[in-house]
Amino acid sequence: MEVSDITNLLIPQSEWAQPDLYLYENDDRLKLNIAGAIQYSGISSIGGVVLGFRLIQHAIKLTAGSAPTQRDAISIYTAFPGRGTQDAFEYTCRAIRDNRYCCDTSLHHPAAQLGQRGQFLFTVRANEQTMVLTPADGLPQRSYFDADRHSKDGNEAALRWRDEKINFANTLLSLPPEQCLKVL
Repeated sequence: MEVSDITNLLIPQSEWAQPDLYLYENDDRLKLNIAGAIQYSGISSIGGVVLGFRLIQHAIKLTAGSAPTQRDAISIYTAFPGRGTQDAFEYTCRAIRDNRYCCDTSLHHPAAQLGQRGQFLFTVRANEQTMVLTPADGLPQRSYFDADRHSKDGNEAALRWRDEKINFANTLLSLPPEQCLKVL
């Protein structure tokens, strides 16, 4: 399935809440968007891509409001090894390339959402402020984890896993960043 095919399974872009993010690279104002992050990453980890984009949006809003933020002023320390979130962090702030990203699946926080591998636990430093974030309660749904756990059980299970990732992405796309995440 091509990227354009899966984007047809997403809610219409006109229904995406806050699809853009503005960051700076020196004096250049960059307009980044969720569609670009999806195009950058591809389709296999679409839920993680949208989650990662929402994380950066929310962190910037909390630390800077509407003030300019340099993309190299953002760093991420996480317990979640998902490729989609990594791609979103690289697309938005070049955190992996510039060694401002670290994943340690042994990290634990009692209030963070558990994942199949590690926790949905993200410590984001932006504008000299640090916050710990996890998805909002109920995101993703339990069916997401069940589908992931059984995704290697055949074609039908693989399709269910793909559908769960799309459903998760659609939920995140329909909500503003502050409803997708909570600060711990």
